[in-house]
Amino acid sequence: MSRLRAILLALTAATGALLLPGLAAAQPAPLPEAASADRFADFAPMLGKTWRGKGTGPNQVEDVQRWERAVGGHAVRITHAVNGGVYGGETLIFRDADSGRFIFHYFTTGGFHTTGFITPRGPGRFDIEEAVHGAASVEVLRSTGDLVDGVYRTRSRVEKDGQWVESGGFDYREDPSAEVVLPITPRP
Repeated sequence: MSRLRAILLALTAATGALLLPGLAAAQPAPLPEAASADRFADFAPMLGKTWRGKGTGPNQVEDVQRWERAVGGHAVRITHAVNGGVYGGETLIFRDADSGRFIFHYFTTGGFHTTGFITPRGPGRFDIEEAVHGAASVEVLRSTGDLVDGVYRTRSRVEKDGQWVESGGFDYREDPSAEVVLPITPRP
């Protein structure tokens, strides 16, 4: 929403008057109640923290993740960068009002994105299923994330020839000094 439109909507709400005829359709629906702390209770051990992880594969890729609340507490944002900013992305997780499931959208600097579901299995423990859009090599990915004894362990599997095959993962530890450095896209 443009800044002007936001200001006009705020003024309309404050005065009860319609300032511009075209804004009648743009009046927001009543705001939902503030997100309860319980809604994201299973995410709490991860939130407000930065995690540094090493890949389990032979290349020892490093990934830094920052988990935080977003959208006024109605969502969780995970921002991450690989190898100091060679590649990165942002994930927004929110609870779908219709299904009650946690849905996420992941946007990358690699030119593809994913959508999926994250199912909590308890504090810091998740099952993740996602569809990959715009990357020909992978279509569906299943992952787990488990925070045990201060280590957040992720493992992923891809479907190959009808079989689910392990494709790697990371072992993360909290690192308050780590920073997520996203690559900058040059402007045209």
